[in-house]
Amino acid sequence: MEENRVEWLPHLTSEVVADARGPEFDAYLVALEGWRRGLTLKWHVKNKEKFSEMKTWFVDKPGKLFSLSSKDKTHYFFRTRGDKVSNEAVEIGADKEQTKIYLTQTKVRTPEGKRFFPSSQNNEEIFKYASKIGYPIVLKPTDGSFGRGVITNIGNEEELINALNYLCSDLNYTDVIVERFIPGKEYRIYVIDEQVVAAIHRIPANVLGDGFNTIQTLIEMKNEERKRNPRLISCLIKVNNELKEFLSKAGYHLESVPEKNERIFLTDKSNISIGGDPVDVLDILPEEIKNTAIRAIKAIPGLNHGAVDLIIEEDKPVEQAGVVLEINPTAQIGSLLFPMKGKARDVPAAIIDFYFPETKEMVTEKERIYFDFNDVLEPLLTKTASTTMVSAAPVGKIYAKKYTVSGDVQGIDYHRGLRKQAFERKLSGYVTNLENGDIDIVVLGTDENNVNDFKNAITGDPERSDVRGIRETDWTEPVKVGFEVKVDLKLQIEQLKHMKQEMDALQKELRQVERQYKKYYNSLSWQLMTPFRKIADLVKYFRRLAGK
Repeated sequence: MEENRVEWLPHLTSEVVADARGPEFDAYLVALEGWRRGLTLKWHVKNKEKFSEMKTWFVDKPGKLFSLSSKDKTHYFFRTRGDKVSNEAVEIGADKEQTKIYLTQTKVRTPEGKRFFPSSQNNEEIFKYASKIGYPIVLKPTDGSFGRGVITNIGNEEELINALNYLCSDLNYTDVIVERFIPGKEYRIYVIDEQVVAAIHRIPANVLGDGFNTIQTLIEMKNEERKRNPRLISCLIKVNNELKEFLSKAGYHLESVPEKNERIFLTDKSNISIGGDPVDVLDILPEEIKNTAIRAIKAIPGLNHGAVDLIIEEDKPVEQAGVVLEINPTAQIGSLLFPMKGKARDVPAAIIDFYFPETKEMVTEKERIYFDFNDVLEPLLTKTASTTMVSAAPVGKIYAKKYTVSGDVQGIDYHRGLRKQAFERKLSGYVTNLENGDIDIVVLGTDENNVNDFKNAITGDPERSDVRGIRETDWTEPVKVGFEVKVDLKLQIEQLKHMKQEMDALQKELRQVERQYKKYYNSLSWQLMTPFRKIADLVKYFRRLAGK
């Protein structure tokens, strides 16, 4: 496994972002930053408030739409895009042909290309255009994303026919772009308010040989590494027919054993979502390339911030080398915060700076607090609410302690009493059982006296506990807002086993009762007594009438 030197942000640890995955990941990162600065954070269901006017998609599941408010203003966000970005900009960014038109008008380099509507009968126009711009070419859907349907480095008409058949017949696309293939390295650059705040080199999915393991095993090892990255855990390398065919063309198969330090590429697509490696390059990216990205964002009306995907073309002077492939107004930013190599760049902070500049200088210890994402979304997921507000974040100097308590202290009622004491003191934290019979209690708050006084709460419930010792230490790790009574895994398993045993016993008893009932119902005595039961029912009926 190769060495990857990486530096992530101290206030965005794996623990802090563990609850957010997939499409909700980026929204959580931006929302968390605003909330930590003291802004009021609300999560919304689709079409609520201003969201009915914003371009959004795939928002049936909550977790992508939120608002942040200060005393005098509110801004609405769909994932990483706020309401300062116009709907027109979103529509242009989604249409690759329109994007090309705007870029070309402002003299920003973009691959020469044209839109076509292929058919199964006649694609002669496509073949003529491909010959005109010259092979190799790229074929991709006009409105595609995540690298789906993109076929690069098509070398001749036969390969183009196969690519068209794949896009139109297998993937059912009817609207495509044919463009000139540009050789070079691909980058994602994030621009906010005419400033480049982050940039990564996107390297296509690959493995590094060690001289011993097969490509299949190296992929599994690489995926284990990716699982330790909060962004890449949802972007594993998938072994499919496309990957196998790519390897075959290069003379390899899954059981091949690459030489030591031999890099084997598994695709020519650089998308992070399909296994690409994000490598931070902000500090070494030429200014000329940064300026190209800034000009690209400015070329789109109403676009104040977003991502630019570009290629630095090989064998070109740097001032001419930047070629813009796409512009994304609703870009994923996880790979900019969690690269495989290099420094993380605080894009959420830059976004909040842009929308709420008055919070730039706010002093917070933001690395020490976060909120429970799942708990916050629960009312929206269960449809018991259309908006949910996150409890305010503590702002200012934060104090935290860990108390390790020994004795007879693992009773659940005692722990619930500790939670009540924490709420009364406006403290956050948790209590959890240890295997040796002790418990750990962590408390955090902005009032130092309340944090220190919690030691009295620990010994203040002798009816439900027997405290024999307390060890106190300072606590610097992140803490969720609120107070959680954590049940250890061993106890949870025992409780589940007990519940299952009770359920099995009840089901067995129910089956026995059903058998007895059927047996009695079918018996002769039951059938003989039927007339008498009917007479008894009539008597009861007339008595009720007489009593009225």
